[in-house]
Amino acid sequence: MAGNPKFLIVERNGTELGLQEEYVPEAVDITFDDTDVDFTASELQTATKEAANSASLALQLPIYTILLQYNGTVSGGTFIGYDSLIDGLSTPIVIPIKSEFRAFTFSNSRSNADYTLRFRKNSSTATPFFTISKTNTQFFNQDGISEIFNAGDTIFIEYGDDGTNASDAVIVLSLRAVE
Repeated sequence: MAGNPKFLIVERNGTELGLQEEYVPEAVDITFDDTDVDFTASELQTATKEAANSASLALQLPIYTILLQYNGTVSGGTFIGYDSLIDGLSTPIVIPIKSEFRAFTFSNSRSNADYTLRFRKNSSTATPFFTISKTNTQFFNQDGISEIFNAGDTIFIEYGDDGTNASDAVIVLSLRAVE
């Protein structure tokens, strides 16, 4: 049987330091600081555990979307719901789990549509928690919204006619489950 294995030791810059019969990796302090996921650690073991916990929490709190569509020309005062065949006023969008409404995308088949969208929580007559108006707009993304909904809460989306009506509209709501 041959002797003990030998390890070629090479620095990061590629400089070969030679062969050694024994090689024991040496732990080095590495600072982790990721404010996006809210953890900090000065040791690799702690950072690994915190990253695993953060990943586990992220898996428990999914981001999900709800698709809404309206076939045909949208009239002012229409409440947009799951489908143009289901009246959005009498059948609002129901939130399945406690969630934060974070963003949405709007698209329609007319590039010159002028409209206002009013988002209301739990009542078609409540003060809107978010309102946006667009001129000559076919498509846009809107983020930066932060409205918390409990399971069973509802969203009413009222379309306001400000000129040329949208047609064949689609709205995709983006929500994130919260604890």
